[in-house]
Amino acid sequence: MYLHGTNVGGTGTMEQGIKNKFAYLAGLFDGEGNITYKKYWANKPNGRYKCWRIQMEIVMTDKPTVEWCCDTFGGNLREKPRKGHKMQYRWRRGFRDAYEIAKIIAPHALTKRIELEKIINHYEKNSV
Repeated sequence: MYLHGTNVGGTGTMEQGIKNKFAYLAGLFDGEGNITYKKYWANKPNGRYKCWRIQMEIVMTDKPTVEWCCDTFGGNLREKPRKGHKMQYRWRRGFRDAYEIAKIIAPHALTKRIELEKIINHYEKNSV
């Protein structure tokens, strides 16, 4: 997994600061995150067939926290205006990016652990 500016894969030991970032992101997902892991019907030019939607996102009104996710784990910040309410900010990672993040935060997650494990199992069973 690539953590902005740091390669954290392989056999070396991770710094405690990096582990803390993983645990913090897991906590954000447990409280503010949404994980989508489902099949849906897609209409494509060559027919209709089932496709996977695999994504993780955090949507909240605290922009610095969402910017931290983008800066630390990649991706983009998207604004989600809501009439009569505070601006919401969205950080989303999908498919293989979601898989890489799921692998590193699943051990720290409580509420979303089962959903994270579904993403991990999806890619690991298909890579054998």
